[in-house]
Amino acid sequence: MKYYDSEMNRGIMKNYIFAVLIVSVTAGCGVSSGTKVIQVQNKKVDVKVKNTSDKRACVKNFIYKGSFLAGRSYTTYAFIKNISKDKAMKLAALYTVNDGWLITNSDKDLGIISASQTVNYGKGKVVPLSIGFETKNGGVKMTMTYSTSGGVTSPLESIKNHFCSTIEAVESNLR
Repeated sequence: MKYYDSEMNRGIMKNYIFAVLIVSVTAGCGVSSGTKVIQVQNKKVDVKVKNTSDKRACVKNFIYKGSFLAGRSYTTYAFIKNISKDKAMKLAALYTVNDGWLITNSDKDLGIISASQTVNYGKGKVVPLSIGFETKNGGVKMTMTYSTSGGVTSPLESIKNHFCSTIEAVESNLR
């Protein structure tokens, strides 16, 4: 009976230590998050947003939905003035390839670049990246979407940095 009690107490202690570690790690993040409802193809969808002091459009417009088990989809957009759709696509494609992505498809008429990257330790899994370009008001609305399948994760800051770096590579060629 004593063996059972000590095993049970050890299990409780392990759970307690794990809970304290989780609270300690997440408490220091300094970025709050919430949810908002957006309209997607006439359906209301709950998405997660990160509240941040970063004023760049690529960060302010960043949203994600899904879960670790089901997979997640991350999206942002930015409007870039004084650029054609063709030039924006060329610059984004060049940055994407130089960042280690494989461009799987590109359609100038539709304004879409599709790319993928293999997952580290993913046993052949790939993650897709889509970049869309829409001509608007003397510029281009650039939308980026990155998806992970269930059981695959990417750090949010890395995704935001890649999105912003791609958009900034297109913007910087205008200066």
